[in-house]
Amino acid sequence: MAWILESNRIPTEVIILKETRDFITVQIKGTEGAIRLRRSRVFTSKEEALKSIKTVESSGSGHHGPFGH
Repeated sequence: MAWILESNRIPTEVIILKETRDFITVQIKGTEGAIRLRRSRVFTSKEEALKSIKTVESSGSGHHGPFGH
């Protein structure tokens, strides 16, 4: 078993189906389909996956988009 992060926030348990060079093909538990991910996006534990979550910091500039809204 292994873990991935869906949408960079939801730890999801997966089954490893195949490993080739930098890619791993996994199947989300309870589903029939499979996805191919870079090795760096597959984790050995839920805790390891949670530690990798990236937080977005506010720049504080007050600029919210190309039109300044």
